[in-house]
Amino acid sequence: MNHAIELPQSLLNRLNKFTAGTRATPTSIVKQAVKDRLDYEEWLLAEVDAGLADADAGRVHSADEVKKMLGVKNVKKR
Repeated sequence: MNHAIELPQSLLNRLNKFTAGTRATPTSIVKQAVKDRLDYEEWLLAEVDAGLADADAGRVHSADEVKKMLGVKNVKKR
């Protein structure tokens, strides 16, 4: 199933210029870009959900605990 998307002319120009010197097509670049972005957004959402679940379950550390784990001495605030 094909769908059309609108791209600003400046972006379309960049896409065409880029693909002119490669074996890639504008369509293949757009498909890969969309796939990569969706993969990232899905990963990020899963990580945020996991972090929230940890917080809800009490699996958190205070700032002082983190400083101690990292070996950070007292840092003066600006």
